[in-house]
Amino acid sequence: MANPLFERILPKEAAALGQLIEYKGEVGHCERLVEIVAADIAALSADTQPQNWRAAPIAIRLEFAWAEGLTGVPAINGRVTAQIPAVCQRCLEAFDLALDAPVNMLLVTSADAADVDRYEIWELADEALRIVDIVEEALVMAMPLAPTHEPGESCVSVTIENTDSGSETIRPFAGLRSQLEKTNNEVPDK
Repeated sequence: MANPLFERILPKEAAALGQLIEYKGEVGHCERLVEIVAADIAALSADTQPQNWRAAPIAIRLEFAWAEGLTGVPAINGRVTAQIPAVCQRCLEAFDLALDAPVNMLLVTSADAADVDRYEIWELADEALRIVDIVEEALVMAMPLAPTHEPGESCVSVTIENTDSGSETIRPFAGLRSQLEKTNNEVPDK
């Protein structure tokens, strides 16, 4: 049986049928996502890198319909979720990052381009599209720029303790304002 993520579908036909796609895929199906995750965890030592993460499940629920108030413009609504490995930017240790990406897209050609607040616009290069492209885009966009452990999780981040040795803090620019004011007052008028 062929993988439905890679089949090319016509959005207008799918919207006319009210097609619902519910599928359990794998992270490994999304090439760009795999590249990003692999580059992130490559910084970890070989013994701490997560194993078999490409087989982690992706839950997909996407429904095609016609966009409200727009005649003949197909839309996709739904949600994509996945667990991917990431490197915590506080402690630099691997952890599982939960991605939960809502999908609300209009599928338009340049001639159909519309401005609707509730939807993102996905401009179609041709009549057909692959579901994996939508899923991959949603997950990549849901990734945080600096992933960190959730509050309450065991993040072994480095904490800087107050090591007051009794020495006075040196403030090299502390007297700069008064020195500038003094210099400005001493400038002779020409």
